[in-house]
Amino acid sequence: MGNGYLVERRSGRDRRLVSDRRLGSERRAGDERRQSADHESVAAARGLISGGESFIDATTGAPYELAPMGSKSTLARSLLDGVGAVLVDIVGGFYEAGTDAKAWPQVLSRLRDLVDADVCAIASHEHDAGRGRLEHSVGIDALYVTAYADFYARDNVWLRDHEKFNAADTVWASQDLLPDARLVETEFYKFWLRPQELFHHLFGVINVEGDRVLFLMLGRARAKGAFWQDDADLIRRLLPALRRGLSAGVGFKRLQSLHRIALDTLDALPIGVFLLNDGGQIVVANRLAREILQDDEGLYVSTSGLGVRLTGGRVKVRDLILGGPSRAGERAGEIQGFSLPRGPGRKPVTLLLSPVQDFSEARNRSDAAAVLFAADPERPVEVDPRRLTRIYGLSRAEARVAALLATGKRLDEVAAALGLTYETVRKHLKQIFSKTSSERQADLVRTLSLGPGGLRI
Repeated sequence: MGNGYLVERRSGRDRRLVSDRRLGSERRAGDERRQSADHESVAAARGLISGGESFIDATTGAPYELAPMGSKSTLARSLLDGVGAVLVDIVGGFYEAGTDAKAWPQVLSRLRDLVDADVCAIASHEHDAGRGRLEHSVGIDALYVTAYADFYARDNVWLRDHEKFNAADTVWASQDLLPDARLVETEFYKFWLRPQELFHHLFGVINVEGDRVLFLMLGRARAKGAFWQDDADLIRRLLPALRRGLSAGVGFKRLQSLHRIALDTLDALPIGVFLLNDGGQIVVANRLAREILQDDEGLYVSTSGLGVRLTGGRVKVRDLILGGPSRAGERAGEIQGFSLPRGPGRKPVTLLLSPVQDFSEARNRSDAAAVLFAADPERPVEVDPRRLTRIYGLSRAEARVAALLATGKRLDEVAAALGLTYETVRKHLKQIFSKTSSERQADLVRTLSLGPGGLRI
């Protein structure tokens, strides 16, 4: 970035404290008014407080030695040494905002104050389509945020040179993109910038994906003057950390969303699923698994984790996972099957224990080491007739018949339940066979039970 329009380093007497230049809290009112403590932390982040011809560290009060004028790399390092907690707070804020959008106002306010801007925004722009929006912002009225997305993003004269925004970590002053004399002639300035008393801007490219660019936008009033070179250097050095923090936060939020979706998906399965750690304790159990555990005496939970009551006695699932007693002909670490006996005339609950592929790498109690599947034949699959009409094109009458057949009822039982004649049910069954490509009633029940119509959603 050129230096022609960025204000160069000033002398000790000219470089004023941020709060002095802003005339205290008189610049803004209400929620925009910042306390003196904020001014002090911002001053520390910017590096220095003027004290005659010498400089004082804003945090410690100790003398601060400056590098010779023009030694920008040394000066930048000195500035970064002073930002400490403020920059850590901003980078951490980007991570937090990536997980929760409610955190954006606070972190953007901190970043705005760091360079004495009036507004700060995270904006996106699609060069090919000419669309853009202010994803998150502080200091910009909601009316102008909406107007930007609806009208003025395509008129943003600073974004017309696509090449300047095609690489992450690049920083531009508005004057590097368009001279001030030409800016004031544009509709973008007359109808969007000037009503907000905005003029000088600083842009930092956060990320580029195809023709879409995500960038940081900082703006201030014309009376404040152009941004300093130090401001641009600081933003340039911050951008990689801000991008990584934001990416980590967004990634974590995405994982949380996938986790919730996975749990909801498990709840929809017509079979019980337990995820167990290497101690046999339940990490996750889907809805049907919880119901079976609550209602059936063949499964129990103790301080040693999940256990099963077999004909030969109680067995801790932990022992089966780690290599304890197993059924004859089965070795620990292999898939193992069990039947939990019930009282006379009742069907047993069937179980299948399968170790996860990488359970040896489990490091804590929240890591799954095995999956236990549980099926209760006395819990018929609940099929929603409305789904059958959508999936197979059945009529409402046919869908009601099919849903009852999926539960294992005979034709005469279905007829009695629906108040129909046996012959009417048989006619419906023929249509159901045709629409589901089934040849026998057993095929139909299998199709309905294993298809999406049998999901518990």
